[in-house]
Parts: sequence; C-alpha cells; structure tokens
Amino acid sequence: MKNKKYILRTVKILSLLLALVVCIGFLQEYVLCHADHNRERVFGFYLEPRNSVDVVLIGASEVYADYAAGYAYEKYGYTSYPIATQSNIIQNYKTQVKEAMRTQNPKLIVVEVNGALYGSNENIESEANLRNYSDNIPFNSNKVELVSNNATSDRLEYYMTISKYHSVWKDFPKGLGWTRTLLQDKLRGYTYLKGAKSKTAIYNTSKVNNYNSTLKNDNKTKNLNPTSEQYFREFLDFCKSENLDNVVFVRFPHVVTKKTYDRFHRSNEIGNIIAEYGYDYINCEKDFEDTGIDISKDFYNAEHLNAYGQRHFTEYLGQIIRDRYLKADSDLDATQKERWDTSAKYYDAYYKYNVDLLESGKCKQVSEYYSELKEIEKYL
Repeated sequence: MKNKKYILRTVKILSLLLALVVCIGFLQEYVLCHADHNRERVFGFYLEPRNSVDVVLIGASEVYADYAAGYAYEKYGYTSYPIATQSNIIQNYKTQVKEAMRTQNPKLIVVEVNGALYGSNENIESEANLRNYSDNIPFNSNKVELVSNNATSDRLEYYMTISKYHSVWKDFPKGLGWTRTLLQDKLRGYTYLKGAKSKTAIYNTSKVNNYNSTLKNDNKTKNLNPTSEQYFREFLDFCKSENLDNVVFVRFPHVVTKKTYDRFHRSNEIGNIIAEYGYDYINCEKDFEDTGIDISKDFYNAEHLNAYGQRHFTEYLGQIIRDRYLKADSDLDATQKERWDTSAKYYDAYYKYNVDLLESGKCKQVSEYYSELKEIEKYL
C-alpha cells in the first residue's frame, strides 16, 4: 500500500513537471517571445516539408521586401523561401546555410551580401541583429555554435528566451496578434506569403541626388570593414569546404545616393572577393537598368522596394534563377502543389491590396500579420 502511495505521488509530481514544461514551452514559443515578422518568416521556413524548397534566399530586409516567393512560383514554376531577417548580419549566414541544408536539399542558395557591407562594428556586433535570427530557430548544434561564437553575454537567454522577453505581456494586445498569426500558420501547416513584406509608400527620388544611372562603369572599390571582411571570408571558406557549388551572391537594388556611395564601392570590392573564391556575383546596383525597376515609383525608401518594385525585381531575378541555375522543375506532390498554388493566389491578392493602398496614398506595413491577412483575403 505504501509503495502504491509513493508511485502515485511520483506520477503526480512528474505530471505536474511535464505540464509546467509544456506550459513554459508554449509561452516561450508563442507568447513571451519577440514575436514579429522576423519570427513568423523563420518559423514559416520550418513548416515547409523537407526537400520541397528549390531555392533558399539569405539576407536582410532587402530580400523579403524585394522578392516574393509566391510570385516566383507563379511566374517560373520553382519553389523558394527567404531565410531573411531585419538587419541580418554576416555571422548568421553560415548557420542559415547549414539549417537550409539540414531541412531542405536546395538546388540553389542565393546570398544577398548586405550583411557584409555594414561600415561600423556597431551594426556588425549588434545583439538585436543576432537575435532577429537566433531567437527564432530550433535548439540544435547549429544554434549552439552560433550563440557560442557570437553572443557576448547572457548566453542562457538565447536558449531560454522567456527569461529575456518575460515582460512583453505589456505589449499586448498587439503581441497577441502575432501569437494568433503564428498559431494560424502552425495549424495550417504553411505560410501563405512565404515571408514577403512591403510598405505602401513611394520614395521621392527627386529629393536626393541618386547615381544609379551612372554606376554601370563605376568600378571603384573601397575596403570592407575589417571585421566584416573576416566574417565574410570565413563564410566563403565554409562554402568551399562544404563543396557548395550551388551558391550565387547578389547585391539587390538600392537608390544609391551621396550618403551610400561608399557602400556601393564596398559592394564592388565584395565582388572581387567573391571572384577569388570562384562564385558568381550579380550586382543589381551596377546593372540597375536591366532590372526593369522604375526608380521614380518602385521604392518605398532608398533601401527597399515597394510592391511595384518587388514584382519587377522578382521577375528579373526569377528569370535569372530559372534560366541559369535550375536544372530541373520542382518535384512536388499533389498536396505541396496545392499549397503553392494557394500561395500564388494569395500573392496576387496581396499585390492588388498593395496597389490599392499605393494608389490611394495610404501608407501601411503589409505582411502576413493576421489583421492584414484579413484585408488581403478580400481580394481573393
């Protein structure tokens, strides 16, 4: 009888501990976390079935603002996904490639080089820029390596993120909106917009001296920040050591101004470094006129394209990806094809919604946030 009591008590204690672990896990994953478009985008990547994504794109905000995976699928028939986070830093790139290789078998990895072009160590070593990615990936050896090599303090908080974000309940109800978005994605099993995000504004380029039309033959270079160059060469060494011959580097388009001219010259220098390692480099700032982008209406600021530009650039880059690098069509089963067809339809609705807002002069951030998705669905 006494043994039976001990067993019952042990079962109750273990059940309580299990319930506590499940509760903490749920709170950390969906509620007491830094839930935003970065989390939703990275979270959505892990919802994609294994070996179903043909092209993985790595980079910062240019990637998800300038490229729409749903439209690329609709236009060119290949599947893709942007593992891109706000102000992404070069230190994250290796882990992003390793996670892409662990979960998918990409035919092509497109690397946007902005993460290696920051001029100051403040951006390169920013905790926020590291966390925009590291907080949102599963616990495994790749995450441990990333945190061990780059976190300068409180490393435990990178694994138990609830200890970092335990006070975000103050942000509710907006925080609950992202919780709702993430749960909807999880229950559905995939994201509709595949990480695309835009802002319904048109950048007035007449107010700045832009140099885009004169850059074609500008081959002047400027040295990278030494820390950036070290990390970038380490990333290239990793790609070579893994025999990754399916990597292409791209500089996405920007409005190049007097303020950012030095960065353009660093992008020329990064092209020389890439060539040392034998990889292709597509510099869309030098080849700006080929992209089909209308500089007077396709940007929402000097750094990012709006929905008009996102569509034009997806057409341009998608054609290059399709013609130069993909050797076979997507191999999707019926369920996967149905989901991608649905994503293409949602992209079309997202584009129409953006256009209406742009034409009416209403400036909004448009992503897969649940309330924005309701507005998008009106255009289906």
